Amino acid sequence: MSELTVAPIMKLYIDNSVRSHILQLRPEDISILEQPATQNLIKSSSHFLMKLISNVLYSNETPQDQLQKNESLFLKFQSFFSYVREFAHLSGSELIYTVYLVQKLVKSQIECFNEDKDCIMISDSNVGTTLVCAVILAMKIIRDVTELKNNSWWAKSFGISLELLNRSELEFYTQLDFNVVMDEQQFIRLYHKIESQSEI
Repeated sequence: MSELTVAPIMKLYIDNSVRSHILQLRPEDISILEQPATQNLIKSSSHFLMKLISNVLYSNETPQDQLQKNESLFLKFQSFFSYVREFAHLSGSELIYTVYLVQKLVKSQIECFNEDKDCIMISDSNVGTTLVCAVILAMKIIRDVTELKNNSWWAKSFGISLELLNRSELEFYTQLDFNVVMDEQQFIRLYHKIESQSEI
């Protein structure tokens, strides 16, 4: 009969300064993200996206013009996400992932512009299609395939030709170099940034 040797287990100690940098979600946050997006989250996400896209679209406008266009953009985003929540059951997690994808596209656009490359340029005329593509990709990443709306539904709902939507979705995905992975800490950080918009 062999002897059993017990090895001591080191207890992991996390210093408080390190602990404060480890982001976690509260149980109520998890509930918010699993359910259909709340109006408060939609409003915060719309405000966050408006600021992000406004810097690309309206940076050369006068402050008064930029303010008016920002307000219009915010209302469009809020209306879009409310519609998608109602008819496609957009969850809080899908909304955060959609914002992440648009954020990645904007970053990619800035890099392409600085390197003088060809890329998708977000404009007043395609910002709606950009949002539709982002939300479709977010849902494809998060949802079970049996719960997805097909591209025909999206095209019909938003008055886009199916061919244009399919081409735009592929271009969106290609622009991101097919890298749409978001790790847990990125997700949590973005969620907290968006959540902080509700306090403004």
